[in-house]
Amino acid sequence: MRASLFVVPVLALAALVAAQSSVSAQSVAMDGIRGEFAAVKASVMKAADKAPESIYGYQPTPEVYTFRKMLLHIADASYSICSGFKGTPGQRPKVNADAPLPKGDVTAALTASFAYCDEAMAGATDATLAELVTLSSGAKRPKSYYASHLLAHTSLHYGNVVTYMRINKLSPGN
Repeated sequence: MRASLFVVPVLALAALVAAQSSVSAQSVAMDGIRGEFAAVKASVMKAADKAPESIYGYQPTPEVYTFRKMLLHIADASYSICSGFKGTPGQRPKVNADAPLPKGDVTAALTASFAYCDEAMAGATDATLAELVTLSSGAKRPKSYYASHLLAHTSLHYGNVVTYMRINKLSPGN
């Protein structure tokens, strides 16, 4: 009887650890994606917050976006990409990248779009990445496309943001 008092809790603990390991193993890739997205969104937000309002209208050449439009484009694209990840492509909030918004509204738009993506990916597991999303054209894309596209797109444009800031003698970090 005394031995069973120790065996039952040990077995229960072992079962709990195994269940947690199983859940964790099912989300290794998604955990990596969420971690990378957290890093790049933090970098974008830090730069957006650090940049003075005076450079939000900065445009290195007429052929490229202003600093403001770059950030609003990131926000709008994040909504678009993450609506696909949610399985509802095209059904998402929209951001007018051409709107002459003040810095506070731009950073609010970025924050909201990144929160939308966090919510879209919150319960996802590695199996989620293989799920297919049907587009309005009838074509199908795996959710892995949207996850990788979100990382690539946000990182690509963070590079633009860094360049704009450095041209203006600002460092995006620290």
